[in-house]
Amino acid sequence: MNDAAPAPMAATPETPQRSSSSDFAELTRRLEVYMRSLCPLVIVRTAERHRVERALADIVGRSNLNAWSYSDSRQVVRLSQDAAPHDVHSDPLPFVRETFLRTRRTAFLLADTRRMDQDTLYTRELVSTAYLAQETHNTLIVVTADDVWQRLAGMGMVVDLGTPTFEERCALITDFASRNPEDVRLGPDSTAHLSVMLRGLSEMQITNLLRASLVAQGRLGDSSIDSVSARKDRLFTSVPNVMPVDCSQPMLVVGLAGLRSWLERKRRVFFASREQLDAHHLEPPRGILLMGVPGCGKSYSARMVAHEWRLPLFRFDLGSVYDKYVGETERRMQEALDYIDNVAPCVLWIDEIDKALSVRSGESDVANRVLGQFLFWLQESDAKVFLVATANNVADMPPELFRKGRFSETFFVDLPTRAERHDAIGAYVASCLGTPLDDAALGRLADECAGFSYSDIEQCVKDVAEGCWFGGPEGAGVAADPTAVEARLAQAMRQAAPIDPEAIGKIREWGARNARPASGEGGAPTCGSAPTLAAPSTVAAPSIPTGGQE
Repeated sequence: MNDAAPAPMAATPETPQRSSSSDFAELTRRLEVYMRSLCPLVIVRTAERHRVERALADIVGRSNLNAWSYSDSRQVVRLSQDAAPHDVHSDPLPFVRETFLRTRRTAFLLADTRRMDQDTLYTRELVSTAYLAQETHNTLIVVTADDVWQRLAGMGMVVDLGTPTFEERCALITDFASRNPEDVRLGPDSTAHLSVMLRGLSEMQITNLLRASLVAQGRLGDSSIDSVSARKDRLFTSVPNVMPVDCSQPMLVVGLAGLRSWLERKRRVFFASREQLDAHHLEPPRGILLMGVPGCGKSYSARMVAHEWRLPLFRFDLGSVYDKYVGETERRMQEALDYIDNVAPCVLWIDEIDKALSVRSGESDVANRVLGQFLFWLQESDAKVFLVATANNVADMPPELFRKGRFSETFFVDLPTRAERHDAIGAYVASCLGTPLDDAALGRLADECAGFSYSDIEQCVKDVAEGCWFGGPEGAGVAADPTAVEARLAQAMRQAAPIDPEAIGKIREWGARNARPASGEGGAPTCGSAPTLAAPSTVAAPSIPTGGQE
């Protein structure tokens, strides 16, 4: 029995000592330091008490320290010996106090505690037990997922145990694969990618997700990552203004070489582990603001990013958070942001952000608070969320949105160039009509539709395709004749009314001053194996499935 001088209280109630969020290895190190220094109280904030129990058992297994553990099973277990558990049918604190009176240098882990943020009889008993631990040279370890009453927190050390790190998630996946060698075969790259996708989940959630995916699919391999990560959002309660978007169809993408090149560089940074980024004091890319001419595929770029980066896509209807009741708007906004953080990593699409966060709507106090919530989240959230926001008119948008660190880059999406119109027409015609047109015909049609957006081109091709496939027997004959198809397309383009050039001029004026051009010379179109076409704007224009509706 060691009667060393009692350790001083770690902090006064007015100045609680809180360590930063730590991983499992850091938690183990801190617990051992606090136990050896006779800290009377350690509060570990986490919902994963089994990780704290494992850390304590590891400390006891390689040292001469003694420890007991209690949880909702109402059994007390002595971790330092192979002893039978003690049943505790009532409040365990009398057993804790009795143990502290009989022993020295002993830690007692009290798990599954509740209502720790209030001044109650229970939290006052914990304060009394902490004082006893100080007098008898012992340590009380309290595990809770709640906030902690200020007076209690001020009596010791508070450690926030975060969810598993990148390395810990990789180890969990590898361990799961080793226990199911016949059915789970993931290479190192796939394991690392899946570890990134499972960021923010607890150990239990990761294990449950892997088990459910294995049962549903029969086996897990390198091609199973998307289906595993797609199940992640089912672990959290959905919110009405954040909706999942299916982007599983392969795409054909035309144009936007500048934006695509930028995205390819940022992709490597986005999927780097937190540890890799911290080593160089870097942050993952936040996202992009796409401003430009309507109908040029800005909205469709979000699908392209999600598809290319193999991430789930969610559409955030920012305008729908507003509510007439006091405080309800802010609550709904926070619920949406919390849900987005939970399902990360993901791509978040906000369409026409200029309407939801305009300075005109910001004249009200509620709109100002919503804007403040959104800007704070953009700046401070550490979740891997890549935001794709689109706007047609930025004149009314708050200038705070354009500060560096909120969006990684602002791109201006202009009307397609002649080369891009050439490629887009060929892709739409092949998809809707199945008729190959030679370069000369595509060039003539590209000249015919100068000033058209991608949506204008798409609609002209679809109008002709409808006439061919549903216009009677002679229509099918037209579709088989490239010359007739070109003639009908040229006629449809002459009859179409493109966007007013004067309006486009005003948009271009802003883009030239404030944004980076999304288009660029060179860069071959990115092709998928499939029936979906995305035109050159944000790497894409509207999609065209070959055999059904959009």
